[in-house]
Amino acid sequence: MKKILVILTILITTQGFAQQDPQYSLYMFNPLGVNPGYAGSREVLSAVLVHRSQWVGLKGAPETQVLALNTPLKNKNMGVGLQIVNDKIGPRTTQHLSASYAYRLKLGRGKLAFGLRAGMINYNYDWNKIEYKDEEDAIPTTAPESFMKPNFDFGIYYNTKTFYMGVAIDHLNRAEYNLLSPSDTVSSVAKQSANFTGTIGKAFILNDNLVLKTSMLMRAANASGNIDLNGSILIKNKVLFGLTLRSSQAFVLMTEFNITKNLRLGAGYDFDGTEVAKTTSGSFEIFLGYDVGIFKSKVVSPRYF
Repeated sequence: MKKILVILTILITTQGFAQQDPQYSLYMFNPLGVNPGYAGSREVLSAVLVHRSQWVGLKGAPETQVLALNTPLKNKNMGVGLQIVNDKIGPRTTQHLSASYAYRLKLGRGKLAFGLRAGMINYNYDWNKIEYKDEEDAIPTTAPESFMKPNFDFGIYYNTKTFYMGVAIDHLNRAEYNLLSPSDTVSSVAKQSANFTGTIGKAFILNDNLVLKTSMLMRAANASGNIDLNGSILIKNKVLFGLTLRSSQAFVLMTEFNITKNLRLGAGYDFDGTEVAKTTSGSFEIFLGYDVGIFKSKVVSPRYF
């Protein structure tokens, strides 16, 4: 019985029933986090900081911080990116450092990019944060508190000035890890799932003062997933207000302020209808973005994606 409960704990805190990867409501403001093929497509050096607190008020709820950088190279057919993610949920904290490379081909009015992301994920566990109903079910003292695993992602991304579409697959290598003693005879191997993400977005220029921005994100893993549908209004290229409907019984209110041609600030608040979220104060997310023109490129305003 003890070993069965240990295995369940491992699975819950590493993959199956819990959140394997960070979830973002403001995915449209950090597309590199969704698809490595995005690297360089903004045509400037772009930096984004993101903080997300999910299920505020719930002990052990997910918290995520992201720093993402991407830029085209002097040969604008290529783009590179760097991303640092710190993610915490329950007893588990992970740090993910990754680099992205995208090769971009002119296609019609836009560019088609093929991107690859490679990095390392550092897993840290604080087993003292788990409260056991029966001490006999406690994690063995032989269980490691930290370890590192490689990770590889692939994405295809197409964009024009007012349209984008992409697909990406995360965790291509499906890394495995065993948190129990090697001598344990019970199978306790956990494995990352290969996740699929699809995105599509379109900006409709209504007049000189109003732009309707629409987007959709689809996530799928382990025969389950959800869909985000977003509609936003950009007013005078300065202020954006939007609403996202999520298939998993949630909706998100969001806003963005283009403070200057270079500087952007935004926030989102999730209203979640799931049973877990009913005992919390919801989830919130904020981001800060800054663009720098390099290789004689100019920071264009507005830049819709």
